[in-house]
Amino acid sequence: MPYATWDRGVDLVAVERVLRGSLPHTVLEDDWKRYAARHYSGSAESVGAALGVADRTVTRWREETE
Repeated sequence: MPYATWDRGVDLVAVERVLRGSLPHTVLEDDWKRYAARHYSGSAESVGAALGVADRTVTRWREETE
């Protein structure tokens, strides 16, 4: 599906909106935040700030997938 808005139970539209700053991070479930940290580029600091988690948390989540 070239225009899928969900991936393995994650609402990609909500994740994208949170990362752009048009929705608060509180709308995301914890699993969705992990998905965002792993699949979206950007520094750990900027992604963490958008998701409402520490940059160390983003780094840890990213390392778990390697």
